[in-house]
Amino acid sequence: MKLGNIALVLGLAAATIGPSANAGDHRKESKNPRRASAGMQAIVVTPKAGEPGHGWQYFSDARKARAVVISPAGDYYYSRGQGLQLVYRSNPTT
Repeated sequence: MKLGNIALVLGLAAATIGPSANAGDHRKESKNPRRASAGMQAIVVTPKAGEPGHGWQYFSDARKARAVVISPAGDYYYSRGQGLQLVYRSNPTT
């Protein structure tokens, strides 16, 4: 599976799930003290060694239509349903 395809699938999932996850009475939900925020959930992707996406980590929060992808080098990519954007580039070890 190509890295571009994985990013596209995650972006489409966040864009599709986002509007339905935000539907409902927000005022009632915000006043409920027992409401637990699920937060980021890990997405299980298991490409084999040598395949694109191997070593990458994927996280998604469907309620807030956002996703985080971490490269094997430690670079962080963030999406609010509009596609991934690089938000942190790790320093290469020398």
